[in-house]
Amino acid sequence: MLQKAIAFAGGDVRKVFVISIPDWGVTPFGKNSGRDTKAIATEIDSFNAANQEITLAAGINYTNITPASRNAATDNALIASDGLHPSGKMYGQWADALLTKVATVLK
Repeated sequence: MLQKAIAFAGGDVRKVFVISIPDWGVTPFGKNSGRDTKAIATEIDSFNAANQEITLAAGINYTNITPASRNAATDNALIASDGLHPSGKMYGQWADALLTKVATVLK
């Protein structure tokens, strides 16, 4: 997928932005899934560590949104009404985390 994104960016890695996977284990859906939420977090952290390493090795910008996603454990306003997906508020936080990086490239 990363190579495909680079191709879509015309080979310009400055125009590719990768974000980490959010922790769905903190959502009501995750908590009621019957799965160990600590195991979910550990698996997500492992994936994100590899994701970040590969991304940075390719010279591509990486933004870790996972810690912000974990705030949903105590802030229901960060979760959509389906109990799983991010709300507009959370998407807004993620967009804010990327704004300066993207704006710099698009100047």
